[in-house]
Amino acid sequence: MGNSLPTYSEKGYGYAVEKAPTTTGWTYPVFEELWNYGTPQELTHFARCVRGKETPKITGEDGLVVMHALLAGYASAGEGRKIKLPFQAPAVKRPIDLWLNGPARKSANK
Repeated sequence: MGNSLPTYSEKGYGYAVEKAPTTTGWTYPVFEELWNYGTPQELTHFARCVRGKETPKITGEDGLVVMHALLAGYASAGEGRKIKLPFQAPAVKRPIDLWLNGPARKSANK
C-alpha cells in the first residue's frame, strides 16, 4: 500500500481496505483503491484489445507459465525440496493434492 498514510481513529470510520477487520486505532486507508490496484487501466486495455486497437500485454502462454510455477510450488511444499522449472506436474485431481498428499506432509503427520 505504498500510498497509504497511517490514520488513527478512536471511533472508527467507513471502509479502510479490503479485509480490514476494523477501522479503530491505527489503520491504513487506501486512497483511490481501484485506481491504485489497476482496475480501470486493466478494463481500458481489455476493451482496446477487443476492439483491435492494442495487443494484449499478457497472453495465455504467460498464464500457463504462472500455472506451472504454482504447481511447482505445491509440489515443492509436498516433497520438501526445491522443484526446478519448467515443471510438468503428474496427473492429480486437484493441484493442491501435490502438497496435501506429498511425502513431506505425510512424514510430518506421523
